[in-house]
Amino acid sequence: EIITAREDTTFQARIGPSGNERGYMGITGRAAWGIAWYINGILIPELVVERNRTYTFIIEGGTDSNDLANYHPFYITDSIGGGRLQNNEEERANETVFAGFDENDQEIGVGRLCQLRETAASEISRQGCNDLQTYISTLETTASCNSGEPGTLVWTPDENTPDIVYYQCATHLNLGWKIRV
Repeated sequence: EIITAREDTTFQARIGPSGNERGYMGITGRAAWGIAWYINGILIPELVVERNRTYTFIIEGGTDSNDLANYHPFYITDSIGGGRLQNNEEERANETVFAGFDENDQEIGVGRLCQLRETAASEISRQGCNDLQTYISTLETTASCNSGEPGTLVWTPDENTPDIVYYQCATHLNLGWKIRV
C-alpha cells in the first residue's frame, strides 16, 4: 500500500508480524526478520512525502537497548536494509542518516514497545498463505504496549534529501520500507 502525505502529517510506527510470503518478502523482495514496521496500522507501506513539509513519527519500537529482540530504534536512511547498529565503522560512514540518530551517532528514534500480535486465526491464515489483507485483518487490533511513553521523531525532507530513502530499524535488518520524496 501507499500512504501519500501532501501536507505536514503524523505517522504512527509500531512493530508487528512480517506476514506470509505476500507480506514483507512479497512487498520488498527481501528476506524478513519475522517482524516489521506497521505505519498507521499498515504493514510497511510506501510513504510518499514532499520536501519542506514536516513529518512526525510517533514511535513505539522499544526503549531497552539491553533487550535487542524488543529494541527497534526507528530511523530514516539511504540504506535499503537498515540495521545501522550492526554496521562496522566503514559501513556507517557509507550510510547517510536523515533522522533518528543525533550528531554523536546515537539512536534517538525510540519509544515504548507496542506490538501487533497474531491470533489463532491469523496464524492459520499465515500458514495457509491466504492473501495479505486477510492475514492482517486477523491480527489483534489493539497493540500490546509496554509501560512508558511513545517516542517522537520529527523529519523535514529538503532539497538535499534523495528521491528515495527508507524508514528502518537500527537494530535489525529489513523491518521497514521505502519513502518517496
